[in-house]
Formats: sequence, structure tokens, C-alpha cells
Amino acid sequence: MSRRFQRIPLEFPGRLELAGRTCPVRVLDISLRGVLVECEGLEPLAPGTSGQVDIPLSDEARIAFEGTVRWQQGERLGLEIAAMPLESAGHLRRLVELNLGDEALLEREFAAMIGDPPGEDAPGR
Repeated sequence: MSRRFQRIPLEFPGRLELAGRTCPVRVLDISLRGVLVECEGLEPLAPGTSGQVDIPLSDEARIAFEGTVRWQQGERLGLEIAAMPLESAGHLRRLVELNLGDEALLEREFAAMIGDPPGEDAPGR
């Protein structure tokens, strides 16, 4: 069963390290499951190729994760989040929360992201 996550449109610069190459990227949108980036001169990549994504949000905050190529169309690349440090997950969650404006939807998406059934043993519930 495929699960759709709310995508948050963004215009952030970032950096992608993939297939032995570092590429500055423009982040087009992000969700709790992945990111859509654009990279000039991007060579064709096979789905499943792994790499690192770094998106600085400010001088103090950044979203960094290990990602896997899901699809590519020209210079656009869809990456699925494979692993993410806890601090980056907190920044991503806050970014999505600020843009969704619906805490219940955020909780359902976050639970789906980490594989927990929503509402079960949730702190403060």
C-alpha cells in the first residue's frame, strides 16, 4: 500500500552528494518521506542510487539525510529519505508542521513515517 505525504513547496538551496559527485541543488518541495530537487547538468541516475542531501535552513538549523533516488526527469530528481539524524528529523517535522497548519494530519504523517500506528501509546494522549 502506497502512502502519500503532504508536499511542502520550497525554494531552498541545498547540496546533493550522489554517485561520487557533489551538486548544488534547488529544493522544490519536501515531505516527511522525501524531497524533490533540481540540479543543473545532472547525469542520468539509476533508481535506487544512494546519496546524501544537505539543506541548510539557517546558520543554526539544517536538514541532512541519506536518500535514495526514486525517479529522475531531466534535471529534477525525486529522493526518498532512507536515514536521518534525529536533529534533522525535528527540523523537518517543524517545517512541515508550520506549513500544514493541521496538527492531526502532521501526527498521522509522522506516525506513518516512523511506522507507528497513530494514536497508540502517543505521549500526552
